[in-house]
Amino acid sequence: MSEHLLLIVLYALYAATVCFLFVMLFIREFQRWWLRAATFALGLAALALPLGLATSTLGYPDPWPSPGRYDVLGWDVDETRGVIYVFAMQPGESEPYHLRVPFDLGTALKLQDVAQEISIYKQITVDILPEATEHGSDYAFQIERVFKDND
Repeated sequence: MSEHLLLIVLYALYAATVCFLFVMLFIREFQRWWLRAATFALGLAALALPLGLATSTLGYPDPWPSPGRYDVLGWDVDETRGVIYVFAMQPGESEPYHLRVPFDLGTALKLQDVAQEISIYKQITVDILPEATEHGSDYAFQIERVFKDND
């Protein structure tokens, strides 16, 4: 939580600096109206820039990933926060994603069993469904064993 507070404070300081520069620019009378409009448009873009960069570069897990099938590379179950963190990669992509899906006891127990005997599983995928809830995306894990069960 303190990391988020630090980001809020830093963004507020950045916004205050940009606003101060705008005030300084508008105190002096501009002869051309288009210069004020261009300054205002560039200032709005400058205010939005840190927010866009922060969401794409900090590595926070995505609570609403784009729908599709992802190959699971790793996971971590966090019962206290009620989430499952998944490190996954879409087929054909070169960069993995860090996803956050809502906690489900059945899925958590299944992933715990897989973690104990990972060598008998061929492939683990997660399908992110287009329906989303307020807690995150709807999902379904597909766990394929090397040898089929005889049950």
